[in-house]
Amino acid sequence: MKTAWKSLILALIAGAVLTSQAQELKGKKVYHIASYHAEFVWTNTLVKALNGVLEPTGAEVRTVYMDTYRQKSPEHLAQVSAECKAAIEQWKPDVVIVSDDAAMKGLYAPFFKDSDVPFVFCGVNWDASIYGVPSKNITGMLEVCPITDLLAEMNKLKPGKTIGYLGSDTLTSRKDAENCAKILGVNMESVFAKDFATWKQGFLDLQTKADLVVIGLNLGISDWDEAAGRQFVEENTQVITGAFYDFVENLALISYNKLAAEQGEWSGNTAVKIMQGTPAGSIPVAANQKGELVINARIAKKVGVTPSFEMLQNARVIE
Repeated sequence: MKTAWKSLILALIAGAVLTSQAQELKGKKVYHIASYHAEFVWTNTLVKALNGVLEPTGAEVRTVYMDTYRQKSPEHLAQVSAECKAAIEQWKPDVVIVSDDAAMKGLYAPFFKDSDVPFVFCGVNWDASIYGVPSKNITGMLEVCPITDLLAEMNKLKPGKTIGYLGSDTLTSRKDAENCAKILGVNMESVFAKDFATWKQGFLDLQTKADLVVIGLNLGISDWDEAAGRQFVEENTQVITGAFYDFVENLALISYNKLAAEQGEWSGNTAVKIMQGTPAGSIPVAANQKGELVINARIAKKVGVTPSFEMLQNARVIE
């Protein structure tokens, strides 16, 4: 009976703490500006994680989508950035969260750097200094590729010395390849494809030039065919292939995926700290640390490798 009462008292205390936290931030406002559209998988996952942190606090959260992935023109970025600027000035949020590079480029850097409006960024690839970070009114989480973790897992399957990289011919993909090579301290044979035919030929070429092949972004390949891509790699993979984006996990034998949810949760928790009184610029810029291990059993069978029991226990398996 005493144990039951003790559990009830602890539950009531915990509930009171949560209630007080919610009341503490009631009336506060958070404006989230997402660079892409709501249906973009990375953005959708990030928003859910962000709202999962902020909604229980009682703060009001508004999200707007800039749609710069589908509408890539400078004119569109300038227009939506101006609209977001006007909304911030009118609504006067306590914190502005911006996800991915376009919002930093179009909104924060030209209009709000060193202003009195606290900002939190997330999903910015590798380096935010081009946007004026560090600054007194901003902190954030960089998006970096977990290449050392991925290579460690790839080498468990079959050690290799030479590394290849295959990705779309985009700025993000080139930044990924450059920074991965820098972190590893190696020269990587890299192929950047504008179209599906070039991507397939690059895949075949790298099978003979590298022991390990990293599959990077396919976003930006003009005529990408997902079903054909999956079939192609299952028929033509000869070496250990790896990835760190979940939307290409079906193209690689093993993946160590970055998590959009980590970016959203960190941003939400950081926004809470700012609303509680911590200056944004005093919070150190972070980088993602978590990852999800994925094994593609179909490709593993094709290559003739058998992941260890321990690896399979810690992984999500694509059958």
